[in-house]
Amino acid sequence: MSLDISKHEKYFSLCFQSFPAKAEGEDTNKLALIYFVLYGLDIIGKLNLTTEDQENYSEYIYSHLIDSELTRQLDILSFRPTNTFKLNNEYDLPNLSATFFALINLLILKSDYSKKLNRESIMKFIKKCQREDGSFAPVLDNNGEPFGETDLRHCYLAICIRKLLKYDEASDKTNDIDIKKCINFIESKVNYNGGLSSNKYTESHSGLTFVGLASLKLLNYKFDSDWVELTKNWLVHRQVDYPDQLYSMSEDSSFDNYSFYDLEDIGGFNGRENKFSDTCYSWWVTASLYIIGGDHLFNVDKLIDYLLTQTQNHLLGGFGKSKDVFPDPLHSFLGLASLSLWKHKESANFDGSLALQNVNELLVITESLMNFLNNIKW
Repeated sequence: MSLDISKHEKYFSLCFQSFPAKAEGEDTNKLALIYFVLYGLDIIGKLNLTTEDQENYSEYIYSHLIDSELTRQLDILSFRPTNTFKLNNEYDLPNLSATFFALINLLILKSDYSKKLNRESIMKFIKKCQREDGSFAPVLDNNGEPFGETDLRHCYLAICIRKLLKYDEASDKTNDIDIKKCINFIESKVNYNGGLSSNKYTESHSGLTFVGLASLKLLNYKFDSDWVELTKNWLVHRQVDYPDQLYSMSEDSSFDNYSFYDLEDIGGFNGRENKFSDTCYSWWVTASLYIIGGDHLFNVDKLIDYLLTQTQNHLLGGFGKSKDVFPDPLHSFLGLASLSLWKHKESANFDGSLALQNVNELLVITESLMNFLNNIKW
């Protein structure tokens, strides 16, 4: 088995220059797509930008800063997801996810944003996004009030922004979020089976479990509650397998009639119970296990085999969500991030592993960029 580094470099480099036509509808996710591409190249050690490139690309990211009557009135600072919104103030709203992706893109471009951005104004924006129950709204409306659905993902974005601003280290936290309410909100989303969900008693989801656990870890939460062992158990059972002990492979077996049976899925992880494997859940699940001390509980060999032989695209590079699916930046980035996270395992032996850079499991950035972040002075 091998990780085709040169193919992945070509894939991300092509995405960096031009996305396929079907990506036209993703204009509002442009900053996120830039993140997947830049960090995809960084993980494989192939992000080779000149100083001029870094400065020019940084200026493009800074061009997404919102300067409106609302932001001036509230004395807040935020980014827009696309400059298209400049054309209509009704849609040009302070945006949580855009602010996160802007900051993390500036980080990889080695732009010391502490010299250009007002940390307190950004934190005022984050604080205004927080609702009474501790959750966060994705945007502020035209009246400066939290607007949009409540979601654990928004908690993660807010807490990551706080970390990228190093506000957790600030001596004066005048504009800090309400940590206790946020933790209580996240804990309220833990289900009976240990997984986390969007609402209490709804279906547990691997992606929501990751953002919930990562958020708690970034807030220095001690995972000593009773539900943590349930969470480990639920996460481990997201790895797809069809063991002979449970299903007979004989000719007269009804195994082939099992609607979720797919040999190509073996080793991968699913996001919910009775679902097929998907490349991205390899990250959401195993990174979650790393966070709570369960990284020894899954079968690394089968997982690596699933990614390298089933979802890695050997023609174009990148990874698809499943076998024979066209690669995309999100699954390609998370596939590489997953492999990087496991490369230190004794059984993780595959060609190309030495090229992978170490990845921080909380912010999903390379360790070298964590060092750059740690050296930023406010």
